[in-house]
Amino acid sequence: MQIYSSGHDGFIRLMDAEKEVFDVVHYCDKTIHCLSQQPNDLWSLYFSEGRGVLIEWDVRTGKSSGNWMLHEDTINTISFNPQNPNVMATSSTDGTACIWDLRSTRSRKPKTMKTASHGRAVNSAYFSPSGTSLATTSLDNNVGIISGFNYEDTSMIYHDNSTGTLNLSFRGIWGWDDSCIFIGNMRKGIDVISPVKRTSVMTLQSPQLPAIPWRFDAHPYEVGMLAAATNGSGVCLWTP
Repeated sequence: MQIYSSGHDGFIRLMDAEKEVFDVVHYCDKTIHCLSQQPNDLWSLYFSEGRGVLIEWDVRTGKSSGNWMLHEDTINTISFNPQNPNVMATSSTDGTACIWDLRSTRSRKPKTMKTASHGRAVNSAYFSPSGTSLATTSLDNNVGIISGFNYEDTSMIYHDNSTGTLNLSFRGIWGWDDSCIFIGNMRKGIDVISPVKRTSVMTLQSPQLPAIPWRFDAHPYEVGMLAAATNGSGVCLWTP
């Protein structure tokens, strides 16, 4: 098993779990804010570097195969449409989330398929499992839902995303289908938001969750299994 990792120190590393070694894949003197890969593409990495720059990196040649200025400020997340890997979404501190067609990024200034604007920084933008919707999370206390055949429909759902600290930001993720979004709250719980009802329908809480949950991952094969990382340096696992 091999895992790519990146950090604010400017390094991208590849961990080989069997050999128990880390190899440096790329280094720069700027902060790397996020890292992602296209589905079914083992040879390309996409990462944000510095303020608003997206880089496509070919791991076979060890060189950049694309470099684009996509935002006016930091790119916080990169998400690929699971049904169409040529469609990518980015969120940014500049207050926008954008959907891009990678087939058009060979130009110097690629055009967006959709731009969703928030009143403050957008912490995340993630495609739903079906690829027909995009969920954004912003410091303006909204979770945005961008949907429709051409992503022409935008709605905002209120959620208190204020944390009072720069080191903690909530990011809503989709579950195992398009029916719900999981996002943390300051009361040490996990709010479950319904895009259809446009509100939180329930909150997951447990005495086993001693701190604020702020990063999540839904198990790709076990429906109902959810991992939550907390600001208390712990990871909790919810099971069906």
